[in-house]
Amino acid sequence: MEVLETSQLYTFIDRDKKFALYFLEGQKLIYDLVLTQNLKQREFELFRSSILSVQLMLGYLKAGEHFCVYIDSESPYFRLKIEMNATGLMRGMIYSDALDTAPETVTGKLRLLKFLPSTEMPYQSIIELEGVDMNEIINLVLSRSYQVNSRIFISEDSDQSFMLNQLPLTKNEQPSDLDQTFAHYAGPLKAVMKKALTDKDVLIGEIEKCGFKFLASKPVEFRCGCSKEQMIDNLKKFANSSNEDVFLPGQDMIEVVCEYCKSAYPITRRDMEASPSEYQ
Repeated sequence: MEVLETSQLYTFIDRDKKFALYFLEGQKLIYDLVLTQNLKQREFELFRSSILSVQLMLGYLKAGEHFCVYIDSESPYFRLKIEMNATGLMRGMIYSDALDTAPETVTGKLRLLKFLPSTEMPYQSIIELEGVDMNEIINLVLSRSYQVNSRIFISEDSDQSFMLNQLPLTKNEQPSDLDQTFAHYAGPLKAVMKKALTDKDVLIGEIEKCGFKFLASKPVEFRCGCSKEQMIDNLKKFANSSNEDVFLPGQDMIEVVCEYCKSAYPITRRDMEASPSEYQ
């Protein structure tokens, strides 16, 4: 069985230094996420496209930062959560009662939470989605929350995507036509995606042939930071806020399953009564 290379987010700049390119080679990432989720075909299609677009925003995170993207869609109904940090570690999940088809547009609400190492309270941005094309959601986030003009493309041939961003202009520069530039580069980059390359040096070489200079790369991996201690703390918070016992009468143990990685944690009454240092 072929072992997939660790997924990478590659950063490039065009020869005129007017556009940045973020290229996500995400085949290993999508493979690992699918193993943790029991998804139907339409849910998988939506989850895949969401991961391949949201993960491109990793290029905007600085050391010590992390952010969360939550989409509460009402039409069609689904709940999506994606969390990532600046080191490239991420986790995600999707829930839906039923999706008959992969949605082309979404009506609902998106919340972006960005955590900075220097502040206790995160920056929060809430965006109302009114029939927004799925492939345009992150462009909308970047435009409103980051004031960045961007275009995203998700491959149908491989689990790869790219985002072309217009760099800030100097005083003497005139605004460039992003659509025209995107069309210029899209064809060659799509041809690279059709090859489904995973070798780092080979992929960088192919993209540089399209008119870009390689700047940096960062590994992107699925890794959940859940723990028994975290689950107990969450249950304690719920019990305190609701004033309810999480155990049924006569019940001494419950099992809590992480919604991201599906790890199961048995939690006892003794665990709930103990201090963190005494958790079993």
